[in-house]
Amino acid sequence: MNVEVAEKRPGVFVLAIEGEVDMSTSPEVRGALLPLFRKDASHVIVDLSEVPYMDSSGIATLVEGLQQARKGNLRFTLAGTRPSVEAVFELAYLKTVFEMLPGVDEALEGEGKA
Repeated sequence: MNVEVAEKRPGVFVLAIEGEVDMSTSPEVRGALLPLFRKDASHVIVDLSEVPYMDSSGIATLVEGLQQARKGNLRFTLAGTRPSVEAVFELAYLKTVFEMLPGVDEALEGEGKA
């Protein structure tokens, strides 16, 4: 598994995950995600386009991220979810709870414009 963070625009962070997110790897995702909810962040985008599988521990990590975003009044977006991962969100009745967009480009639209 690989996790990378990039600041695409001031305050707009993309957390790109590559590989399966399960009980053994979700702590690494959590460790990269939670520090992003700092004062200068306005939008956190989680790029899931390279995640073929996610279990309940991965979902729990993202729910924690959503809670942190709501506390800080930040935008939190999941981008590029594959059908296999999206199905897990549907089964957990969370698909409508998260902002889910087709890709990072769509999530970045409108960011940083006057």
